[in-house]
Amino acid sequence: MRISVVALLLALLAGGCASLPPWPWWYGPELVKADRLVEQGDYAGAVAAYDAYLARHGADARVRMSRNTVASILALQREIARLREDLAKREADLERLKELDLRIERRGEKK
Repeated sequence: MRISVVALLLALLAGGCASLPPWPWWYGPELVKADRLVEQGDYAGAVAAYDAYLARHGADARVRMSRNTVASILALQREIARLREDLAKREADLERLKELDLRIERRGEKK
């Protein structure tokens, strides 16, 4: 009996010091929603859901890493969109310059 009490106390002490949640296979609805949004490609919504989970449940290394990865993907998508817009403007400028060069060239031939 005394051994079982010591074993129980030791288990409670070790369990209280563990950094893992008591039910590691259970995740909150915010985390499930965030993972689902990532799968659907809604990265902005996923970041918000990860933030909600972290605010409610505290720091979790796996969730924080997932949130940072998704936020990086979102930032890269924005940067790609900005670069595509810049490229489109430069291509339009190039077309205008080609048109202007062609007009100048035609004027030179008429003289």
